Amino acid sequence: MKIYKKRIELETKKQFEIIDITQSVLSVLQESKIANGQVIVFVPHTTASVRLNHNEPLLMQDIMKMMYRLAPVDINYAHDVFEIRENVSVAERSNGHAHVKAFLLGSSESIPIENGKPLLSDTQSVFFIELDGARKRNYIVQAMGE
Repeated sequence: MKIYKKRIELETKKQFEIIDITQSVLSVLQESKIANGQVIVFVPHTTASVRLNHNEPLLMQDIMKMMYRLAPVDINYAHDVFEIRENVSVAERSNGHAHVKAFLLGSSESIPIENGKPLLSDTQSVFFIELDGARKRNYIVQAMGE
């Protein structure tokens, strides 16, 4: 079995942002020369996520609204009470809402590969979801197989 991994950097511009990364995942898959197996997209951040869905602007707006309803920015999160937390860094943000959103969304997606292509439907895209931007981020694409 062959394994090919690439870390991709990006810079987000907004506090909540949904970025289509499908083309970069396809590029890594092409570089890997893996015909059959799986590709995993992983976000090594606790306030960001990766998800599959339809790239339609009104749906992206609906997803953003729902995430803000599930974990609003303007309520009290114990994570944000720096006076009682241990090991708080000087540059720490009040971002309890972003951690909760990331917990609900998850940090990875696994997609089967067949004949060198991910088995995504015509309407599926891969998204990096920023929940605590703007900042420098990265995600990992790892293809495994034959």
